[in-house]
Amino acid sequence: MADPIDQALGGGGSLVQAQDAGVITFASAPLHGGELPGLMTPELVEFIRPGLSAAAAALLVVASCPGLDVVLVSASTPDHWDDAAKAVTVPLAPEHLRSILDELAAG
Repeated sequence: MADPIDQALGGGGSLVQAQDAGVITFASAPLHGGELPGLMTPELVEFIRPGLSAAAAALLVVASCPGLDVVLVSASTPDHWDDAAKAVTVPLAPEHLRSILDELAAG
């Protein structure tokens, strides 16, 4: 599911088109039903942003996508909600997001 992020970083794709048209975009199920955190290695999490949980790191990558306005999340506990909120407070720089996608592609 990195294609939309990759396209947006390149200045194209549906998210950029929606933004250009004034349409608000939403990401639904950004953790793919809880599957994505289980695929994250500790090294990848540290590369994304040290100190985050796997779920928070994955959420941060999605929330940092250019052209994406809203990320819909749910949390099973107040601690999970705090973890998610903390993760998306400071988005990743586009250059770092690009390096993460490059690392995943090489992976």
